[in-house]
Amino acid sequence: MPVYASAQSADRITILDNFGDYEHGEPLFVYGQIANLVDDSFLIMQIINPHGDLCQIQQLVPQQNGVFLTDVIPLKGRICGLPGEYEIKLFYGDYAKTTKFNVLSDLYSESNSEQKILLAQNLVSEHASVIGETFDIPNPVSEIPNTLSELKSTYVDLWDEFFVDELIFEINPLIRPAVMNSLDSVQELLDQDEISFEIAKSIERTVFEAIFYYEIDDKTTAINLLSDIFVDITNVNPEKTVSPRAPSFDELEETLLNLMKKSDTVMSKSVKTEIGFIFARGTAPIYSDEITELIDVLSKSRYLDIVSRKQSDLYRLVNTAWESTKPSLTEKESISELLESSNRVSELHQAAIILKDMADVERFVSSDSEENTDLVNMVKPEWDDLESKLVLATSVDEILESESEINQMVQIIEISSRLGKIIEISQISNVNSALTSDWESLLETVENAQSVDEILAVVSEFDATMTELREKRNPLVVLEFEYKSMKEKAELQADYQNLFLINNALKILSTAKEMESGNPSITRIDRIEVLLSWVSEKAPQIKEDLDSYDKDAFKIKASDILQRAKSLENLVELSLTKNKFLPGYIEFTDKLNEKIDDVRDLVIQNDLEQADQQVRILFDEWTLVSQKYVEDPYGSDVGYDVDEIKRIEFRERLKTYSDMTSTFYNNDFTNHVDGYNQLMEDAYELIDLGNFVDAESKITEIGDFLSDYLVLKSPSIMYDISYDNEKDIWIVNGATEKSRFDYRENLYVTVYNMDGTLHSNMEFTDTRQGNFYTQWVAPAEPGLYVVMLQYKDSKATQIVHIEEEFEYTYNSSDLNMVDLAREFEELESFAQKFGGENFDNNSRFTSVLTEIKVGFDDKNAESVGNNLAELRTIIERYLPIRNPNAPIEAAYGGGELVISGRILKTVQFSEDLFIDIYNQRGERVKEIALRDDPTGLFNEVVSQPFENGVYVVQLQYHDLIVTDFFKVP
Repeated sequence: MPVYASAQSADRITILDNFGDYEHGEPLFVYGQIANLVDDSFLIMQIINPHGDLCQIQQLVPQQNGVFLTDVIPLKGRICGLPGEYEIKLFYGDYAKTTKFNVLSDLYSESNSEQKILLAQNLVSEHASVIGETFDIPNPVSEIPNTLSELKSTYVDLWDEFFVDELIFEINPLIRPAVMNSLDSVQELLDQDEISFEIAKSIERTVFEAIFYYEIDDKTTAINLLSDIFVDITNVNPEKTVSPRAPSFDELEETLLNLMKKSDTVMSKSVKTEIGFIFARGTAPIYSDEITELIDVLSKSRYLDIVSRKQSDLYRLVNTAWESTKPSLTEKESISELLESSNRVSELHQAAIILKDMADVERFVSSDSEENTDLVNMVKPEWDDLESKLVLATSVDEILESESEINQMVQIIEISSRLGKIIEISQISNVNSALTSDWESLLETVENAQSVDEILAVVSEFDATMTELREKRNPLVVLEFEYKSMKEKAELQADYQNLFLINNALKILSTAKEMESGNPSITRIDRIEVLLSWVSEKAPQIKEDLDSYDKDAFKIKASDILQRAKSLENLVELSLTKNKFLPGYIEFTDKLNEKIDDVRDLVIQNDLEQADQQVRILFDEWTLVSQKYVEDPYGSDVGYDVDEIKRIEFRERLKTYSDMTSTFYNNDFTNHVDGYNQLMEDAYELIDLGNFVDAESKITEIGDFLSDYLVLKSPSIMYDISYDNEKDIWIVNGATEKSRFDYRENLYVTVYNMDGTLHSNMEFTDTRQGNFYTQWVAPAEPGLYVVMLQYKDSKATQIVHIEEEFEYTYNSSDLNMVDLAREFEELESFAQKFGGENFDNNSRFTSVLTEIKVGFDDKNAESVGNNLAELRTIIERYLPIRNPNAPIEAAYGGGELVISGRILKTVQFSEDLFIDIYNQRGERVKEIALRDDPTGLFNEVVSQPFENGVYVVQLQYHDLIVTDFFKVP
């Protein structure tokens, strides 16, 4: 969805662009990051509704990395549920950020319980399948639960047990940054010993719960959970360790129920019974720590079960140890006894993780790649020793003690690739030549190394240089801010050389930001760090270049633009001596000269980039229009401009459709003539208003309409025809009705162009059963083609529509006029439909409609906008259908519509009344059935959001119809 954001000061507040259109009642949240944190400062968020009222305010404390997440914001109620445009304002110290979003009148429908269960079942099934494919194991979930609590527990357990970074990319991208930040922050706090393993595990499981709820459309619960996690993480510091959020009784119940239902668990019957008693007595909160540790033991046990299926000598010791340990776990009589073995399970789990890295080294050593031969020969002795030691190891401790050796092996086999690619990218990017030379020297050392120790020394030196690069450069958010600021300055100065460098730098920063949220390889990290080094080094050079932009440089570029503008003005003036009497030529040149004056104004405002673009556009317009006057001086009664040339082309296309319809008209098309005429009328009106964007779609729609209905049918022939645009092949297949099946019949297919001329033809035969298939090569241009198939005396046609691609491009000004044209079409049709004689007989409507059309001809958005506002006003004032026997009033304000009135009648009893509400598109948005009181009075309050526009309230009482109009600003 689009987001429109502007910074009121230095753009140091970055937010996730997840705004756009929201339905009434839909939950909203804001996630972002502050580039520079200030001690003891709060982030203030305000949301302003379309009436300027304060809808929401929150005070937040960012995390140490500057990341923040708001509480959930429900877009409902009389303040926050109004349809229209809302503004989000963020304040942090001297920094501010604003962005906007829209609330629609459509009601947000959250999934019900049954839908959530169905979504959750699909979610668990898909996640289990992804895990099976990722780890190359059987599906870890044998049976999908039927209750939401069991589904949540199963889903969280899957994440907890099989978590790898790749799985993060399977979740909804809108919460992915918040989830990744939470998990990364927890891991960092754990690595720094600021929180315990149990606390980290608890927070992680809560993150997985949030993913679960978001994916099943319970966004409010999901964001509330993530917001709580952010608060917990923010409150952690070296002096103070925060206790995790205590699980609720319901959460403990869900966890215990899930534990009781697992079939492949290491829990004995006694342990399950103890858990059952805890559940039955309602004492689960007392055992929250034990349950957390128990979940950890079960998760690691499950991973060891998976590893035990691997047939490898490397895993022999771990598998053997696990096979001997697992039975003892199932014999434990209580939870406490089972948890006494947690250290042993953790050791085996860690050993299995180490051996996974070992397997990667084994694949490298076993490969037969010639380019790796020398390195393999060098490391193979040490690998053989290490492998033999591990194969012959008698305890898991020996595997754990080998962790550093295995890590060294991984570093050795990766260093050549890392250096080679980093040198290549640094040479292409022209990064610090001295540094590149040092890396080439390191690569040469690796290639000539005689021992593993020499290579490890290179790894250490290379990692040190990469760390130094990382520490020297600015953070990504700061670099991005600097380059975006410089881009604005370069655009103003029309400095295209620096703009090229800036755009390349922003692409690199965008890639780096994407990598931050992923799990890139070490080689990709090296490459992006070198590129970021170039970005960081280049920034001050570009900034100095832009800052050195003095008056003389400005005068040089401004003079170039003004001279080109003057040259164009001279061409226009010179052309008048010959063409002034041509239709519309003086009007064309007058408008062009006005635009040339606008270029000069832009130069005065120091906006050279916009002035330069405008001159280029004007030269293109001059070339196109002047060429048209040369080709056909009197081809248009009103003369030519860019829009008139488009109108002529579009009208010619419609005329082609009209001629084709006359040529191939048949009785079957009679019932569709009215629909065809309406489409053509709509298309011509769009063209007249200059709404070429919608005219393109309408022309395509007419082509589809004709291909569906302008066909000749025969009861004896049934067939399909298609055209392969890439291969220029026509394909026809079908069947004929036959009375005898002992011989073949000839068929004739003829393809006609839209004007009735022959395109191609083919003679072929059917099968004895009457089936047929043939194809032939005949290139075709975009358009409609009538394909006639003749069988004996029967004929049938199909129409193939090869859609044409319109080559026009539209700028923001064009698209703004399109939006105005669409609203004008709606309002004019609305007034005609519901205004009746009041519309036809009121001259003010004729005057305003004429002014609007003149504004479209002149492409004057301001004039059109003002007159559209006037049209809404007079619709509300002059179009209501009144009757003294049934006065009615509709008043809208404060998010409520009040409808009141009275039916004048002689009989004193209540009657049924029917009221319809239509929007300006003529769509009925509300039906109301009510009863008046015995005196005829009635009153109805409609508490629902309405989108911006004009509405009509229509009351029908017997044969009487009265209306009133209201506007929603």
